[in-house]
Amino acid sequence: MKFEYLSDGSKDCPLIRLYDFSRTEVQLLRQLIRLLATGERELVALQNEFWVQPVGGCRLTLRQAKENYGVRQADSLTFDCELNSTGWRNLEGLLDPFCDSDISGFQWLTRDGTVSLLISQSGQW
Repeated sequence: MKFEYLSDGSKDCPLIRLYDFSRTEVQLLRQLIRLLATGERELVALQNEFWVQPVGGCRLTLRQAKENYGVRQADSLTFDCELNSTGWRNLEGLLDPFCDSDISGFQWLTRDGTVSLLISQSGQW
C-alpha cells in the first residue's frame, strides 16, 4: 500500500490518497482501524507499518480522539487523522468493499479536517 499527499491538481485537493494495495494490505489497515475504534491502540504511525510505502516523505498518524477532527496538516508532509471511536468504526466499514473483493473504484474515508483522505486501488477518483 502506498500513500501520498497531493496538495493541488484537482478541485478535491488537498488530499492524501491510499493506493496500489492488495486485499491483504487493506485487511491489515482495517485491523489497525478496529484497534483505534475499540481503544486498544491510541495511535498508528502508518509509515512505520512494514506493508506501507509512503511516497515523497509523507507521514500519516492515525489517532484516537474525543471528536472527529479528520485529517490535519502538522507540517509540510506530516499529517494527523484524528477520529473518535464512532468515526473509526465508520471508516472501518468504508474499507469493507476493498477487503472483500478486487474493487476498482474509490472511497472517501473522511473529508473532515483540512485534508481529505481517499482510498483507490488505481489512485484515480
